[in-house]
Amino acid sequence: MRNIKELQTARREQRYPTRFAGTVIVDRQRLAIEIADISCVGACVRGHDLPQRGQEVLLLAKDLEVVGTVVWSDGTACGVNFHKPIAPLAVVRSNPYLPNLNTFTKAVAMRG
Repeated sequence: MRNIKELQTARREQRYPTRFAGTVIVDRQRLAIEIADISCVGACVRGHDLPQRGQEVLLLAKDLEVVGTVVWSDGTACGVNFHKPIAPLAVVRSNPYLPNLNTFTKAVAMRG
């Protein structure tokens, strides 16, 4: 049996870790972001100058156009709760995976 703490931190929907480019539009301003994980009801996005908790946003990527509300923000990442469910695996399959540039840079440096 699960304890109360486990139940409080359990996610309602399965999240799929990923890394692909997208855009957040907030107050008519377009922000380049990286989608770090996605589910049918939300996503974690990373970037600079992200919207704050409570702001409504439009999240865009290939085969993704969804309105949502920012439910948390820590300066370098934020969580967006979608107003309508999406098909997350279809979105992940449509968008090219971004390599971890830090890992790539280290690998090139090690090769000499």
